Amino acid sequence: MGSLFRITVIAVTWAIVMTVSEARAVDDSLLTTFLADKHCPECDLSGANLAGANLIGANLSGANLVNTNFARANLWRVTLNGANLTGADFTGANLRDTDLSGANLTQANLTGANLKYSRASNALFRNAHLNRANLLEANLRGADLAQADLSRAYLAGADLQNSNVTGAIFQNTSLNGANLQHLDLTDLDLTSANLRNARLGGAVFCRTKMAWGQEDADCPD
Repeated sequence: MGSLFRITVIAVTWAIVMTVSEARAVDDSLLTTFLADKHCPECDLSGANLAGANLIGANLSGANLVNTNFARANLWRVTLNGANLTGADFTGANLRDTDLSGANLTQANLTGANLKYSRASNALFRNAHLNRANLLEANLRGADLAQADLSRAYLAGADLQNSNVTGAIFQNTSLNGANLQHLDLTDLDLTSANLRNARLGGAVFCRTKMAWGQEDADCPD
């Protein structure tokens, strides 16, 4: 009876190992195909290692890219609209002219990434790391940047109208000429941010720390 039990356990274990191996082979095949034709909308490449890859013009619209490694990858003009990029690593990556509209970049690492002219309207950047990122003239209209770290980021000419910046960090951030209309700036520290020529019409100032002092114009009575 004991021998039969051990044989059964071994057989089940082997079946599980084979199933996992086959699944991994399918993933590897999918990854190989994607790298060849750069076309994989709505596919699952979660956790894949694409560090340093040349992905110019690729289509990953609606793809599952949770925890995928894109560090130092070239993603120029890549389509990532609606993609799930939660926890993805874009450290030092080139995302110039990339379409990130409606994408989920919650807790993504975009430290030092190039996001010039990127389109990220209505994207989720909650708790994302965007420190030292270049977001020149990026479209972030309606994006959720709550708790995002934008320290030393370059957002000159960027459009953040109607975005959520609750708890975001703007230490030494350049917002020169940026569109900040209708932003709720309550409790934000903007003392070291460059706001020259920024458009602030309709913005809410309450306990907002500015270079010249605290602004409370819109606090409830």
